[in-house]
Amino acid sequence: MNSTAQILADFRSQVTQLLQERDKEWEASRKLVEARQLTATLKRLIEEAHRVDLPVIIREASLLDLGAGDLSFATELVELCVAHLQQRQRELILHSLDRLQPGSKLGGPLHPERERLNGLRSRTGLSFQFYGNQDMFDLGNLDQAGKLAPRYTIATCWAPATPTFAYEPTRLSDQIITQELHRTKGTFRQTHFSGEPVLEVQHGDRALLFPPWKFEIRGPLALLDLLARRGLLCVLGAVDTQVFWEILAQLFDDVRYRPDNQPFTSDNLPTIFGEIFERLSRLALGDTLNLSDCGPLRRQIPRILPLHPTQDPSYRFRSVLIRRGAVFPGIPASSTARRFSDMVEESPPWMLILVPD
Repeated sequence: MNSTAQILADFRSQVTQLLQERDKEWEASRKLVEARQLTATLKRLIEEAHRVDLPVIIREASLLDLGAGDLSFATELVELCVAHLQQRQRELILHSLDRLQPGSKLGGPLHPERERLNGLRSRTGLSFQFYGNQDMFDLGNLDQAGKLAPRYTIATCWAPATPTFAYEPTRLSDQIITQELHRTKGTFRQTHFSGEPVLEVQHGDRALLFPPWKFEIRGPLALLDLLARRGLLCVLGAVDTQVFWEILAQLFDDVRYRPDNQPFTSDNLPTIFGEIFERLSRLALGDTLNLSDCGPLRRQIPRILPLHPTQDPSYRFRSVLIRRGAVFPGIPASSTARRFSDMVEESPPWMLILVPD
């Protein structure tokens, strides 16, 4: 293992041990990233990063935002961080991508406004790129063109899409998934609208139109694999209940949480997850839990995406933190996250903070 990899491995090991042994100290350290402490924390972080031999993309502040939507999270992040970094002659590297095709009539408010996009592109102290009409699982062309970094300090995904990540194809058959889609979403078909291919979903007496890939199922294993490859730290924000439990099933070592061909429902979740379900359900908004306190984390998570020549066929997360809620003081969030408080029929969402091995 080279010196850089050893430094990162030792750091992650120390973080994991501290999380397990010093809950009170962890709570104190979490406060370092709140708004009133962020300036001082960034200053110390940058100073320490430049004292060791780390790759440039890690030494500088860098973030990859997957499924960036209207760029609301990117905007809040920039407003919170860039001025502080600029005072120290540092810049934020922020790359955002979304599958919506710019100019499409589909997607509505999830398209970034031109004024917001231009503001981010022209912002001093910010190295920003946005890639629209871009499937997050098909980044080969961007990588070959050198437009993306091999890895970022942080990789994020806000409000991971339902049903895209709400069903795991490695444990649920295509037939079961299709049955569940019809049961929960209604009838649907591929058609065209104003010259664009669309997915038409019959919801009661209304026909709703979505991008044609809306019901493409990738599952949480694909998303976790992508995040672990791209970020030294991975953040999933505003995760709805269905996606959350499907993700959680893939993070525990015990296979009983991944029953074959048994979709998760509100009726069977308490039975399948038992005490874990009860413990997480008791979390109040803002509460944080180290997932390893609920059971051993999975030691070999299979890679779903194509392997690079030097990659192992499996990986793991050293640490997984769960936090209940969509929006937290001093932390940037997406517009979708901020709308959860108005969704009276939705239960409070979740945040996951994961440290890959």
